[in-house]
Amino acid sequence: QHVDNKWVSSSSEIIAFRKVLLNPVTATQFRRFVSLKGDLLENGVLFWQEVQKYKDLCHSHCDDATVQKKITAIIDCFINSAVPPALQIDIPTEQAKKILEHRKELGPYIFREAQMTIFALLFKFWPKFCKFRGNLASDKILLDLERKKGKKMRSKED
Repeated sequence: QHVDNKWVSSSSEIIAFRKVLLNPVTATQFRRFVSLKGDLLENGVLFWQEVQKYKDLCHSHCDDATVQKKITAIIDCFINSAVPPALQIDIPTEQAKKILEHRKELGPYIFREAQMTIFALLFKFWPKFCKFRGNLASDKILLDLERKKGKKMRSKED
């Protein structure tokens, strides 16, 4: 739907996209698809999935030490990585700083803003992915994406 020249998505599209990210097979396909569009987008998919696992952990009432380890793992991997750049996902630095400041606060919402930012960014690629996926048999999707990634890598080397 177009409203004032801006794309407005229906809740059913958002739910469908969420299901894709929660399904290991389609999430892998989507992750490979966005990896061709930008370096940090693939990490965005992984971050979104890890935050979902973190929220499930919070809701499972496991011990605080386990929850804190998961927070630290997500931060070390995506927000304050030892591998440059420190910020491995496409979120504003203010959001990253806020997460680092609140890293000791346990609870399901520490990554909420960042996860919503990433979701909105990835969701822009959802229509293109649907179109791409619609043209191929499901067992051919990853093969096609691997071939495209190989071509992209070879063209960077030239």
